[in-house]
Amino acid sequence: MKHKLFLLALLIVAGIGVWAIWYSSPYGFGLVNDSATYVEGATNLLAGNGYVRTSGGGELKPITHFPPLFSLLLAALGMAGFDLLEGGRLAISLLFGIDIVLVGLSVYKISGSQLFALLGALLLAASDVHLGVYAMLMSEPLFLTLLLATCLALAKSFEHQHWGWPLLTGILLSLTILTRYAGASLLIPILLTFTLLKMEGRPPIPGRISLRANPLWAVALLLAGMLLPLLAWMGYNLRLSQASSLGNRQFNWHPIPLATLLEGIKNLLTWLAPDDLLAAHRLWGWLFSLLALIVVPGILAWLGWVIWHQWRGRPAVQPSTGSLALAFVLAAHILTYLGFLILSISLFDATTPLNDRILAVAYVPEMILFASGLAWLWQALGKQEAAKWILALFCAGLVLASLWDGATAVHDLRLEGRGFAHQGWQESPAIQTVRDLPTTTIIYSDKPGAIFLLTGRAAYVLPTPMDAVTTQARANFAGDLAQMQTRLLGGQAVLVLFDLQNSAEPADVATYDEISAGMPVLANYGNVIIFGSLP
Repeated sequence: MKHKLFLLALLIVAGIGVWAIWYSSPYGFGLVNDSATYVEGATNLLAGNGYVRTSGGGELKPITHFPPLFSLLLAALGMAGFDLLEGGRLAISLLFGIDIVLVGLSVYKISGSQLFALLGALLLAASDVHLGVYAMLMSEPLFLTLLLATCLALAKSFEHQHWGWPLLTGILLSLTILTRYAGASLLIPILLTFTLLKMEGRPPIPGRISLRANPLWAVALLLAGMLLPLLAWMGYNLRLSQASSLGNRQFNWHPIPLATLLEGIKNLLTWLAPDDLLAAHRLWGWLFSLLALIVVPGILAWLGWVIWHQWRGRPAVQPSTGSLALAFVLAAHILTYLGFLILSISLFDATTPLNDRILAVAYVPEMILFASGLAWLWQALGKQEAAKWILALFCAGLVLASLWDGATAVHDLRLEGRGFAHQGWQESPAIQTVRDLPTTTIIYSDKPGAIFLLTGRAAYVLPTPMDAVTTQARANFAGDLAQMQTRLLGGQAVLVLFDLQNSAEPADVATYDEISAGMPVLANYGNVIIFGSLP
């Protein structure tokens, strides 16, 4: 009966989270350039064109920079009769509820405490940071769902000596990677967990595969489940892109700036910091930053202790439980994910920001380990009632602060919409002008995603002298610029620029001056300027 009440309470918390996300988005979920790519991929899948996007001239271009699973989910919703944007809103709202449940179950698996499991679930449901992340039409919610499911399947592999669990872990891991390539960072923690921790279970049965006796069997099953979907996608990728690229990402060395790295690490506890407390005095912000700097060495120390504890009595080593395996893989994932980000920014994409959207993948495991740590502390206090009262008051204050921040976030998100879904964009006279352009007019823009999402029309990306992703000069910039300017002057095309001339970056202003020099202005709406001369 007690277990059923716990599940009921967990579902109620999840339901509140689903309602909060849905209520906060009356204008639809936030839209950015990446959203446009996912929606366009789904649109072309439904049209039978494959996983492609439409360029400004109508050419179909393979989408290799983004893995396909989120677009496939949108396409499935489209086949079921949903509008893609509304279907995505429904799916992500439900995913938020699922993730709240998975966080609660993860805390319960690690700690055995139903009360602290509900605390962990409530922290996610009321998190202003995560409400903001989930209120965008992006792949992160699906990614987090699959990541948590993968880790829970791994924990089951340690509890039940059945080949199906490591195989399922591998399949879920492949789906995680096919949602975001960052999912590859989870492979190392899983391999470490299988090889460094001992499994519990019955003694080996002669003639049968024993995961406990030989963890390499678990690794083999994991890889078998993971590789088939990934190899199929990689074959598609390599057939359509250059052999030197992976997901259309070119190798170039542009090391992550130390200031960017430190800022990202200092933000590792953003999800925990009450907004009003931070606003009251800068000292609190410094304190949370200082605590965040301890996260990485603290996790390293704990992982080292677990490994030493597991192997110090070898060969009569104590088997690890699924709870320890779950905590171990989540903690190790935080470190490997941060390492993945450093390598990705340094080798592939210099524009990757270490913001809440990117770091949310580390925030959720932190949240699970934090709630589990509080449960461990509560149990460790034993009969020290005064200390327990202090801990209880801390937890109550944390819940109240989280609920306040969450309610504020829902209110703010509900006002006008986010990104291209903002009412200012939807009702913009500039966007209406683009909608009214002749269908034969070619469109160039610094925000082709906005053009597609708001007008349904494809656009070429604005030629720029520097590739922001690789930080390298574009060899074909002069030719692309000349072609665009010829089309603009000949009445074949228009150039739509959003706030580029008002950018705070000198490089953006210089690009604007170079590109717009001598070009006729078709319409000037202040924040949006349309260049061209229609016949």
